[in-house]
Amino acid sequence: MHAGPSSRKRASQKAYVSHLARKNDSCDFCAFTKDSDQVVRSFRHFWIVENIFGYDEWDDNHVVEHLMIVPKRHVVSLGELNAKEAESFAKVLGDYESKGYSIYARAAQNIAKSVLHQHTHLIKLGSTRKKFKLYVRKPHLLISK
Repeated sequence: MHAGPSSRKRASQKAYVSHLARKNDSCDFCAFTKDSDQVVRSFRHFWIVENIFGYDEWDDNHVVEHLMIVPKRHVVSLGELNAKEAESFAKVLGDYESKGYSIYARAAQNIAKSVLHQHTHLIKLGSTRKKFKLYVRKPHLLISK
C-alpha cells in the first residue's frame, strides 16, 4: 500500500496482492461475459463491473461503492477507442458522474496500473471526511478516524 489518494485495508490489500501473484498471461477483463458475477451493467462497447478489490478509502473519504467501466474490446488506453466507443464512453461516464461517482483512470504507462486493459474507476464516496489517518508501510497498516 502507498500513501496517496487510494487505500485498501490490510485484508483487502493482502487479497489483491495474492491475486496479482497468481495472475497468468490472460487478461482478467477480457474474460467478462454478461453472466459474470462482477458485471453490474452491460452496454454495447463496455461493461460496468464491481471492483472485487475496491478501495476502502479515496481522497480521505470512505468508499461506499467502487465500480469500473471496462471496454469489451481489449485496449490499453483511451486513445485506442474508436469514435463510437469514445462517444458511448463519454455518455456512460457523464451518467455515473451525475449520480455522484468520482472518475479515475491511470495512464497505460503508470507503474501503479495492475491490468493492461483500459479501465476507469467509478468511485462513490461517503459524506464525511477522515479527520485522522496514519500509514505504516511495513507491516501494512491503515488507521483512520
